[in-house]
Amino acid sequence: MILLVEDKADVTPAIVIIATGLVYTSVCTRLSDEKAEKWLNRNQPTGISSKWSVSKDKTFGSGEPNPCKCQKWPETHRHMLFSC
Repeated sequence: MILLVEDKADVTPAIVIIATGLVYTSVCTRLSDEKAEKWLNRNQPTGISSKWSVSKDKTFGSGEPNPCKCQKWPETHRHMLFSC
């Protein structure tokens, strides 16, 4: 799990990597899609020529909708899927 806390006044992490696979990674974030994508490509590169981008998949592998509200921080964070 990788955490980024960008604002010391806010103790919730800006982004948390939940799981990473070969072509998918899921995160919990309060960042915009664009900022989350930039952060992920800079800090957790794919290792291949294609970069992470917001997945067009409508659901996670578990069947949950993509994106979905975070259960821990539902008012500020959401879980989302990226693919490469």
